Amino acid sequence: MASHDQRHTLNTGFDVDLPWSAWVSGNVYYGSGFPDGEGPAHLPEHTTIDLALGKTLGKNFTVSLNALNVANRRFLLDNSLTFGGMHFFIPREIIVQAKYRFDY
Repeated sequence: MASHDQRHTLNTGFDVDLPWSAWVSGNVYYGSGFPDGEGPAHLPEHTTIDLALGKTLGKNFTVSLNALNVANRRFLLDNSLTFGGMHFFIPREIIVQAKYRFDY
C-alpha cells in the first residue's frame, strides 16, 4: 500500500499591513516528493506559492483577491493503484472575496 509520507516539507508565510487599510500575505509550500509505489523511489519534488491582497473598506467590509498555486505548477501527488486512483495537485485558482461582518 502506498504511503503519503514525504522525506522533507517546508511551509512558510508572511502577512504585511500596507497603507490605506490594505494588506498582502503569501505562503510558500515545498515537498520533497511522495513515495512512488512500494520501493524507495519518490515522485518529483514540488514548490507552490499562494498570494493574497486585500483592503478593508469601512468598519465591517473587506475585499480580497487570492491566487492559489500562482505559478500553475501541476504535479503528481499519488499514483497508487488503490480505490482513490491518481491525484494531481490543483491548477491555479483565482478567488475574489467580499466579506461583510454583521454586528450582533
